[in-house]
Amino acid sequence: MSTRERAIPRYQWVYNSLKNRIEVEDFKVGDFLPPEPELQRMFNVSRTTVRKAMEMLGQHGFVYVRQGRGTQILDFKATQKLAFVTSFSETLREQGFTVTQADIRVETVPAPRRTADSLGVAPGSPLVKIDRVTLANGTPIALMTNWLLPEIVPDIARRIGGMDSLYSFLESEYGLVIEAATDFISARQAGPEEAARLRIPADSPLLVVRRVSHSGGRPIEEALLLVVADRYEYCVHTRERPPRPAKRPLTERP
Repeated sequence: MSTRERAIPRYQWVYNSLKNRIEVEDFKVGDFLPPEPELQRMFNVSRTTVRKAMEMLGQHGFVYVRQGRGTQILDFKATQKLAFVTSFSETLREQGFTVTQADIRVETVPAPRRTADSLGVAPGSPLVKIDRVTLANGTPIALMTNWLLPEIVPDIARRIGGMDSLYSFLESEYGLVIEAATDFISARQAGPEEAARLRIPADSPLLVVRRVSHSGGRPIEEALLLVVADRYEYCVHTRERPPRPAKRPLTERP
């Protein structure tokens, strides 16, 4: 250990060392890190120090602790790309899944009130609705519904047959690029029809994601994603605390 390394906490040194080895692929995606006792011997540190370093690696998206199996290396490159606007299908593919779409339904429907508000149109205005089941490695993982402004996707029902990712499809077929998106995340139980399409027991927990996407400076799409809760997880990494407001002098009155 160098003089500079001695100046940082031991857990930070262990974290930096393991992180560097993961980044240069000494440990490859899908591999398991050595068990805690071996890491203790490798770095000549305590169990507490190793666990603190493992916790930091997990928080930063490098590893995941699998109960009864060990600490597995994640595809941290794919995790970092979640900072960009990606579709659900694109994210799954980044993580190594084979993604397919089934039971694709396209129709023109009147805009529900909330969707109309999100897209800046009058309630009841015609919208294109796309509904489908997304499968990962052949297993249903989500129900996806998208509402789009019809003027931006003319003749979409005829052209959508080979779609694998909606965003990629919009880019290649219509020249539309999703520039920004806002997600609203909640949870609920699956209804009977949803459970049947996802091949899960009725009342199974679902992760619910409602997204409003923008292109060309305006909202063009609202999406509703119902994900089987025990088959997928969101990983959100944040950094730093927000600035605190300056304290007012005790003599200052509102």
